[in-house]
Amino acid sequence: MSRLALSLVCWSLVGCSITPDAGPAGSAGEVVGRGVVSFSATAPEGATVWQRPRWRVGDSFTLVRGDRIKGTFTVRSAEEGVYVIDMGNGSLLRRDYALGNLGHWLDGQDQAARAMLPADSRYHWPLWVGKQWTCEFADRTRSGEALLMSASYEVEAMDRVQVPAGGYDALRIRRKLRLVEGGDAVLTRAQMIWYAPEAGLEVRQLIGDTLVELVEYSPAKGDAE
Repeated sequence: MSRLALSLVCWSLVGCSITPDAGPAGSAGEVVGRGVVSFSATAPEGATVWQRPRWRVGDSFTLVRGDRIKGTFTVRSAEEGVYVIDMGNGSLLRRDYALGNLGHWLDGQDQAARAMLPADSRYHWPLWVGKQWTCEFADRTRSGEALLMSASYEVEAMDRVQVPAGGYDALRIRRKLRLVEGGDAVLTRAQMIWYAPEAGLEVRQLIGDTLVELVEYSPAKGDAE
């Protein structure tokens, strides 16, 4: 698979961005967002709640974007609160144990190709239908400029979805992304995420008008983390 193809699937995992073609991060003065700034604190009485999953070294999943572009991702390590996910093309994704996106790195390099500071908190555990949260993070771009972003999330419903990997009961989560100080020049972007508690990962995403779906999931044997 070409680097372009895998980078597009990588974007699916990282999430839609105001600047999806961001490249190597610069070394300019550090800009960091505030992290999670608000969240629903208590589930309604009688609501079903889901705790965060535990990924394992060796877990592997394949995604397809737009029915054409496939990429397979494997959890390489799980240490110090961070999952390192091998994209198979010399790039590594990093997500924290809460599945927040930290960005991606070139294998063997310390400097991020794209970094989200402190993280894009795509989940706030536990989850339940109706839960909402908002996070703020800096998304460092090719030029080294760090754009301050705000992402808001809401668990809208539990859907039954059919993807190439099979059928799943999945929480439908709406994500809205905006520049903190973008004015009217940049539109807010929306994304839908279907998270399947049974698998412990996203099985479908709708980014713009393009579907990203789970094709295959191969859990590792052994203890979590």
